[in-house]
Order: sequence, then C-alpha cells, then structure tokens
Amino acid sequence: MNFKKILAISAACVFAFLTNTALAQEPVQSTTLEVFSQGYNKYVNNPYGYEAVLPDSLKLNEDIVSVKSRFESENLVVDILYDNFDDDLNNIDTYLGYANRGILNNPAFKITREYDKDYSGLNGHVVIYERKKIENGIPDCNYYATVAFARSYKESITVFIKSAQPINIDYVMPNFKFIDKYGTMKQDAVFEPVNKEFDEKTQAFYNKYLEDSEKASFGIFEPSYPFYSYELNKLENMFDYEFPVTLIYNSFQSPYKTDQMNKAKEDGKVVEYGLYTTDAEDGKEKDITLEIIEGKYDEYLDNLAQNFKQYDYPVLFRLNNEMNGEWVSYCAHNVGKDTDLFIRCWRYIYDRFKEHGVDNVIFVWNPNEKSFPNFAYNHYLNYYPGNEYVDVVGLTAYNTGDYYDGEVWRSFSEAYDPFYYDYARHFKHPMMITEFSCASAGGNKSMWFDDMFTKMPNYDRIKLAVLWNGQDFDTEKPGKVISRNYRLDLEHDITESIKRGLQKFK
Repeated sequence: MNFKKILAISAACVFAFLTNTALAQEPVQSTTLEVFSQGYNKYVNNPYGYEAVLPDSLKLNEDIVSVKSRFESENLVVDILYDNFDDDLNNIDTYLGYANRGILNNPAFKITREYDKDYSGLNGHVVIYERKKIENGIPDCNYYATVAFARSYKESITVFIKSAQPINIDYVMPNFKFIDKYGTMKQDAVFEPVNKEFDEKTQAFYNKYLEDSEKASFGIFEPSYPFYSYELNKLENMFDYEFPVTLIYNSFQSPYKTDQMNKAKEDGKVVEYGLYTTDAEDGKEKDITLEIIEGKYDEYLDNLAQNFKQYDYPVLFRLNNEMNGEWVSYCAHNVGKDTDLFIRCWRYIYDRFKEHGVDNVIFVWNPNEKSFPNFAYNHYLNYYPGNEYVDVVGLTAYNTGDYYDGEVWRSFSEAYDPFYYDYARHFKHPMMITEFSCASAGGNKSMWFDDMFTKMPNYDRIKLAVLWNGQDFDTEKPGKVISRNYRLDLEHDITESIKRGLQKFK
C-alpha cells in the first residue's frame, strides 16, 4: 500500500471518529414525533420517559408540554398527561380512586365501562364514559376514554382521549410503553394579550391602573357595597385612601345588578364583576357550562352584554374564578375532566359580548393558587382560553390562618412566591390580585400587613390588589362561629398597619 493511500485511509478514519463523537455529544431532543407505520406516528417524550403510537392525522401541540402533550383534529383529541406525586400526599391509589369522583357526581356524564388493558406487559387502567352531544352546529367530542399507566406508586402517565364518535382505543393508541428518562423538558409557550380597542374610558383605566402604573393600586371588597356606601366611606376615611376598584359577585341565578352598578359608577368606582356559570335547580346550585355552550342562556348573555354596553364605564369582568378548585361546580373535575368545556364556555361568552360591540369589559382570568385535586388534568394551564380572550391574569391566595387542620399561617411571600413567578414565566399580561386578605387565627395580623405592604413592590407585575373585608364561618358548628376573620376594621393595630401601608401607594 502506497503512502498516499495510507494517508487517505487515516484521514477518513479521523473524520469518521470526529463526526461520530460530535453526534454522540449532541443532546437528545426532549420530544420527537416520527413516522411509525402507515397512518401512524410515534411520539417519544424523553424527560417523562414514554413512547406512544397515535394516528398521523393528529396535529401535535406542545404549548404546555410541562403538563401535557396534545394531539388534535376536529373530531379527535388525545392528551398525554404527566403526574408526579413526590411532593404531595397523593399516589397512584388516590389518583385512581378520586379522579373519577366528579364524573360519578355529575348526571350529565355516564361511565359505561372500566377495566384493565394490557400493553405488552404494561397495565393500563381504562375508563370509558360519555355525555349528551352539544347540538349547536360545532363538532363536539362527547365520547371519552382515559388510560392510566403507573410508572411507580408516585408517578403516572394518563392518556386522555375524546372523540366525536365512540372510541376504539386500539385504533387511537395501538402501542404505549415506558422508556428510560433522559434530558430536560423544553419550555412551555409564553402567552401574551392581544391589543384591544377598548372605549376611551376603559382604555384610560387600563393604561393608568394596569399598564403604565409603576406601583400597585388597591381595591376592596366590602360586603354592603354598593348596596350602601356608609361602610365603604368609613373604611376610606379610616385608611385615608380612596379605593378605585370594588368587587361584587353574581351568577346566572340573578340578573345584571343595575342599581349597584350605577351606584358604583356614580361614586367613580370600577367594579370587578365576578360571574359564575351556575344557576339554581330545585333549590340547589347547578353548573350550566353545557347549557351555555348549547345557547340555552343566550337571552341572559345578550341582556348582560347590552347592559354592560349601556353602562359606559370600565368593568373588570372576572368570569369563573378559581376554576381549578373542585369546590366550584364549573371545575373540570366536576365536568368530565374536560377543561376544553370551560374554554368553550368562556369563548362563547366572550364572542357573545363581541357580537354586541361591548368595548368596556376587561376579561380577567383567575385560577386558584393551587389546583384541587392536584392532578395534571386539573392543572391551571389547561384552563387558559387563549390570548385573544384574556386581558388580565388574576391571582388569588389568602393567609387563611390555622383554624382548620392542615392550614398554616403564611406570610405574603410564602403565599405568593410559589405561583407568582410561575405565572410571570408563562404570561406577559398585566396581573392583579383579585381578592386577598389575612385571617386572625395563628399569628400577628398587623405585622402580616406591615410585611405585605413592604413586599408588594417586589411583585412588579401586580398592578392591582383587591383587599377582602369579610368573614368565613365554620359550617360544621351551630350558630355563627367565625373560622377565618378577614375583617380589616375591627382592631386598632390592624387598621393602623393598613393605613400606614396604603400611604406608600398613594
């Protein structure tokens, strides 16, 4: 062999070695989607450690990939959800035992079959259920299936399927398996609001209190206002502070509160108008998400939209707050575990207002600080209606004190740090605390407010914060036993603390 040939072979070997080394050092993609067979793709999620084979007609959406990977078409949706219970009391048994309880308690949904299915030696726990189809001309996925796989006692993957037709699981997902975990999960999408054409007064309010303000402003909930002004006037004199925002609550059981709204407008107060999609049936509260989407409450919504438009003053419209808490009937846990129904209902109401030319309503989307139950299908990000439909992101966390077992006294930072920075990562919207306060049991309430006013500037994305002046009662005890005393006006040291703090924000 001549010398030139030896050099050529040596150079080729070196090139191959360097190339293979470079390839070996390239990080493995966190997720991949590749052709598997005719009509199917294989999705590989390395950080969460699984592979799933799904129809290639489904489009992949990884906007909130930390919570779920979504595959969707018009008539079929597959969500693959990841749960890790290492940091809480849940486990695979509590998950399987509790996740379907909301379905069982909602007569609109019916479980038709529950069984275990073998995936090449891996057990999947299957639940098949359905509801009546929504008849409004839009494709409706009213057939459901969940397949839960336990990776360990504290970790699981759930495949959530919904379809416009009865579900054949073998067709939708012919193969699923766990693989070794590798790498770091990619980042979720960052959501930002769409610029709106508010009317002049609403735009001025938005600019002043939500966009351009360098420090937070404070609003208040006072139970008697706007029925009566006396207590609110007393609070404003006591604190030497004029609250620009007040909070009221309503549901579909009651019409638009004309007199109250006009009184607030007369006083120059912008109303945070809380509305719940509930009505009364046989004296009991009932969720009406499905009925709203079907158009059965169009008259109510049209009247509400017309009243808002005629009101000609800004409104902070907080629709279905704390939706990720099972204590509200519109929580997806109670509505088929299907957060898309919440989103459809939200968008339906938004679009109804838009049809009426309502341009003075600021839509406030407001999850609870923690999800209950703390399962991936109930994660707060699943409820986000979309950039067009949300103008302000709301936050809610109380220092509830320690009256009830399991509750602990929390400083303002201990309550807000865990989720404020998560929200700030995911959203570019202005933020407001839609309601908050400190209970009396468990610590020094005046010192809590001193600390809160000191720490508030650290949360520079929070532009409004609405104090809550009221009380919660222990329903398990006879009489009116106060469990959480959130009153701001009863003890001198507390009122002085709040007065001192508010002066910093004038």
